[in-house]
Amino acid sequence: MTTPIDGRGNPSNAGNPPSPPGQPVLGHTIQFFRANPLDWFTDLTVEYGDVVQLDVAGQTVILLSNPDDIERVLIANNQNYRKGGFQKLVTNSLLGNGLVLAEGDEWRTHRRGLEPAFHPDRMPGYARRIRSHTERLLNSWSSGDVINLEEEMKRLTLRIIADALFGVDLAEDATELEIAFTRVLRHFERISQTYVYLPEWIPTPENMRYRRALDTLEAAVQKIIDAHRTGKIGRRTVVTHLLENEGGWSEDEMRDEIVTLLVAGHETTALALTFTGYLLGRNPGVAARITSMVRGLDDGFVDGVAECVELDRVVKESLRLYPPVYGVFREPIADDVLGGYRIPSGSILALNQWVVHRDDRFFDQPDEFRPGRWTEKFEDTLSPGAYFPFAAGPRRCLGDRFALLEAKLILAMILREYQFELVSEVPLEVVPSLTTQPKDPVRIRLD
Repeated sequence: MTTPIDGRGNPSNAGNPPSPPGQPVLGHTIQFFRANPLDWFTDLTVEYGDVVQLDVAGQTVILLSNPDDIERVLIANNQNYRKGGFQKLVTNSLLGNGLVLAEGDEWRTHRRGLEPAFHPDRMPGYARRIRSHTERLLNSWSSGDVINLEEEMKRLTLRIIADALFGVDLAEDATELEIAFTRVLRHFERISQTYVYLPEWIPTPENMRYRRALDTLEAAVQKIIDAHRTGKIGRRTVVTHLLENEGGWSEDEMRDEIVTLLVAGHETTALALTFTGYLLGRNPGVAARITSMVRGLDDGFVDGVAECVELDRVVKESLRLYPPVYGVFREPIADDVLGGYRIPSGSILALNQWVVHRDDRFFDQPDEFRPGRWTEKFEDTLSPGAYFPFAAGPRRCLGDRFALLEAKLILAMILREYQFELVSEVPLEVVPSLTTQPKDPVRIRLD
């Protein structure tokens, strides 16, 4: 094992991170494909430490699990780190050069252009639309129904994001668009789970299904843009702002940002609500306390939800145990030193939310659902690199305020009407894809 150097040091003087035994030529490729990365990365961190180097299909992959190193990558030295090339290669056809993948001056321009849509002053208007769509969903449910929570939440959050940010009611196109989104996301899940990527111009059955679904999404996005151009949308939206600044936004750029916001704005929040519902189903005492609190909110319901400390703690704890985005990936532009080891340019860094969020050095009884841990004192001592469900630093999720409001408001409205009863007592298993996915449906009986 290479001995690390002290401090940040000079990369040329630092050794390589420790690495588990691999195979000639193949390195760790077979282990990487066979294992559940979430479990394997955890085991590697326990055995080899906070910085572990892998050779996967000829690519150097470095696992990072120390908050100080993570904070350096995302905050202190963030200008040296960019989104990885493979990440862009695989998702470019969907996200284009939207905010998730853009770099440098282009990213800064896009970020500034979208920030007004997520200003705190916009939240009350968004809250009204969240309530309206959630009420529609609740009116379609009945006591005793068994629902697939993930499907219901994805349908709801897609309709909310389309209305809140783009002024579009998906009632007419909802089913077709939801199917298209499902097919597109499943396409990337297959790539993430098999690590096999065939260029999309190769006419495989899978690629052709993906292309048809992508065409449906692009047609819907064009409809959104056209509706704004012709004045059919009677209020100001994200697209209104982009059109007013059209000199700086091409048609392709608008398309990329709308798709990025649709994808990022509904999938992760829906998963957060799914995992929270599961955890409340497994912890009826916590669920009962939260239910009692939200049912006591009458006048000023939205403000009450926003200020409800217990509800806030439940969501934070859910995001700790089941972060919808299980890892953040970066590529160093120049060599760096992390944990005393040399980090070569061009390598892929995997910053492990899943591992760090469950590390007993930072969280007492880390595998337990304990919302009460989230006191102000505890949060003041917690490093930004120890808890980062929305990433951190300049590229922290732009919509985090909206996402938290949406998750808390939807959860509170559901709990006012129903209790979560898990149909199955089998512990939840998850699989890593583009996002953290339940292996099996989370089925809830509404009581």
